[in-house]
Amino acid sequence: MNKPHLVNKFQMHYYFGDDSHTMDALVRNRCEAEVIAILTEIAKTLNESILIECEAHREGGLRDIWQLANANAGVLSVIVGIAAIAVPLLPKSDSELERLQKEDLRLSIEERKLRIQALKTEIAEDKVQSETVTKVAEVVNENYKVITRRSNLFKHLNTYSKVTKLGVNGLSSDGSEVSPETEVVRGSFKRFILSSNVLPVETIDEAIIEIVSPVLKQGNYKWKGVFDGETISFTMKDQVFKQDVLDERISFQHGSAIKCALNIHSKLDEVGEIAITGYSAETVLDNINGQQISQTPQGLAYRHKRTLEKGQGDLFAS
Repeated sequence: MNKPHLVNKFQMHYYFGDDSHTMDALVRNRCEAEVIAILTEIAKTLNESILIECEAHREGGLRDIWQLANANAGVLSVIVGIAAIAVPLLPKSDSELERLQKEDLRLSIEERKLRIQALKTEIAEDKVQSETVTKVAEVVNENYKVITRRSNLFKHLNTYSKVTKLGVNGLSSDGSEVSPETEVVRGSFKRFILSSNVLPVETIDEAIIEIVSPVLKQGNYKWKGVFDGETISFTMKDQVFKQDVLDERISFQHGSAIKCALNIHSKLDEVGEIAITGYSAETVLDNINGQQISQTPQGLAYRHKRTLEKGQGDLFAS
């Protein structure tokens, strides 16, 4: 990345199966929206705000070019470089996208911060290394918004049979290519598309929910309560606790609460934002009435199990 000339343009090259230089306007505009969103998200990763301007397209298939501005030359070059890596970055296997959805993202928050800070330092010193850019591209590649926008991009292209291949690369300010295009052939488009937008369930142990409206009759009705200052509706999955309530062995009064293992269900929306789709109380640990806290039998068993699991984890970590 130690290059004296300004790299401030990102190019996307659509290859067609014929000799034409035209493209469905709706498909092209949708693809452009996804690319602009990816470039903007990369800039946000670096805490930068940029202006993105489109240039008159070039033929040769069809080439769209976006010029970046409103930041220093080093930042613009880096954003283009990261985009040129991240947009066509093919998953390591067919299950890679599924892995990202099922597991925690590989890089810790601290590791991401360190990589980004290292790149910022190199930008300030005008000594940007390609290895550092690649490492930040890996950070960007685990950004839910980038993953979703890239999925949308290839979903649009996959349904438009005229495009046989996509090429991306960076250009200098005079329009010359600073690196060869990275190409993605049509047969690989599907590998970038998310098969599901459902995220892994997040479980909060020892979550306290103040009960607003319990369910006092049979049926798949939702309870209402206050969790973390917000009113929520939730499904009571603890069948033992549920039956105790129905049999009136447990009653509620003003201020009654439960401490439970709370599952938070969420998904990615069409722009990669996390949207909560529901809550469920898997196991009720304690029933709380004022100063009286009663541990449930299933709560005792749950805590014992978690203690054993934590002990095993500490053993393997040592």
